[in-house]
Order: sequence, then C-alpha cells, then structure tokens
Amino acid sequence: MDIRQQKGQQIAAKSKIKQDGNLWLVPSQSGRSAYKVDVERQRCNCADFEFRQSTCKHLYAVQFTLEQIERTKTTVVENGKTTTTETVKISRKTYKQEWRAYNAAQTHEKERFLSLLSELCKGVEEPLQTTGRPRFPLSDILFASAFKVYSTMSGRRFTSDLRDAHAKGYLTRAPHYNSIARYLENPTLTSYLKQLIEESALPLQAIESDFAVDSSGFSTCRFDQWVHAKYGDTKLMDKREWLKVHLMCGVRTNIVTSIEVTDRHAGDSPQFKPLVQTTARNFAMNEVSADKAYLMCDSFSD
Repeated sequence: MDIRQQKGQQIAAKSKIKQDGNLWLVPSQSGRSAYKVDVERQRCNCADFEFRQSTCKHLYAVQFTLEQIERTKTTVVENGKTTTTETVKISRKTYKQEWRAYNAAQTHEKERFLSLLSELCKGVEEPLQTTGRPRFPLSDILFASAFKVYSTMSGRRFTSDLRDAHAKGYLTRAPHYNSIARYLENPTLTSYLKQLIEESALPLQAIESDFAVDSSGFSTCRFDQWVHAKYGDTKLMDKREWLKVHLMCGVRTNIVTSIEVTDRHAGDSPQFKPLVQTTARNFAMNEVSADKAYLMCDSFSD
C-alpha cells in the first residue's frame, strides 16, 4: 500500500464522504472545501490528480468507502404495483481511544518536553572561546530557542516562561528575548538543532526499520499554509518568504530521524541521499517509502 492509499484510507475512516449525483464529495484535509471525485471516469479535481493524471488519495478514499457500503433492496407489492427501495448504509470501522493514556500525555506534555529538552541540550559540546565577551552557554541558548518556538509566543510574552525554567534549574541564567531572536537568526545554530533532532530519535532504534521521506513548505508568516500557496492562491508564493523542509521519519512512530531545510525552489530528489545516509548512521534500514519526486538515478546508485 503506497502513501496515497494510506492517506485515502485515513480520509475514508475519519471524514464524511457524501454522494452528489454521479460524483462523490471528499472533504479537504486542509480547508473547508471538498474535492469532486468521479469514480466511473476515475477523475478528481484536486491538484495532485491534475498534475499526475493518476489515482490520488481522494479517489482511494472513495474506493475504500464503497467497499464499506452495505446495500439492501426492499420490494413491496401493493394494489398490483411493485415498489423497490434500495437502502445504502456506510459501515465505518471505529477505533477505541485510549483516553487514559491520551489524557496523561496531554496533561504532562509540557513538563516532559522541558525535561527531555534539557537533557538533550546538556549533551551539546560547548565551543571553545579564547577571546571576547563571555557568551551564553550554548546549552542555554539551544534550550531557550527551542522552548520559545514550542511556546508559540512572542519573545516578550515568553520571558516569564524563561524565568520559570531558570527557577526549575533548566537554565543557568535566563537570556534576554533579544538575545534569543539574534541566535535564532544565526545560521551556525542549524547544525546543533539538527544534532538534537537526530539524538532525540535514538531511543527508538530498536523499533523503527521502515522509513518514509517527503517535503513540505512553510512561511515566515505563520498564518499562511504551503498547500494554499502552492495549489490555491499562487500569489502568496511571491508575497511571502518560503522555506522547504525535507525529512525522513519512521513509519511506526513518526519519529523524525533526519532533516534538511532549503529554499522553496530546491528539488526533493537531491535531498534523498543525505537523509538516508544520516538515518543509516543510527538505524538499521529495511525499506524507504517515497513518491515519484525522488525518482532520480543518484537515489538508487548506492
């Protein structure tokens, strides 16, 4: 089962797919609109189908829905007149939610995040400084930067969280919000952040052996989404500064094992090899799933 079939199965299980005449309406996963699927002609009006002219996740979603349909015909004869009624019932497979585990994870997420982030940052080797004004410890800067992004708050409003983290021993001293902003713009921080991502995946070495790779874009403006700019309002591509993230993750736990960030025009295929090489340093790799964007000779040469 490829990635589009998997996504189609998820849509069929979670979304309300309706029939409108000869068409099926499949709700969008990123907005309020719905895609029109014609099963007989095997067509969909989504951008993926228009580009590839091949079965998309929405077509798969309708196919999975049709497999779950139960049709019942009832025939009634009254006064010499025969009436046949067909009843259509969609039986959806439901999954029991582990509410106790879910609630425990949600109510303790922040404290666990801070504890794990602190331990990760403590393992970063401090760069040697021989001259100049003493710098903030690199572990403090990495912790404060990651925590600031996690909080989704502005630098000034985040200051009270920094004071709390300092009081709990996660920081040797709380940096000023302007210091965090400057470090977030420092490109030398990128390699350390990638190191933290790779190390955070290590506890799952014994679990993950199959992986998936893909990319997505994000804007410096948090109110815009890549899918809207790419397939909807294309003018947003020029109005905003966009970056592209390429990552590999384990298919069982979705843990990210390697990552690369490029400009918005960078191709997917050239990033495949470094992502695989980084993951292979820490995991025994059995299989990698990817779409056709990664069909390049260099991706298979080794």
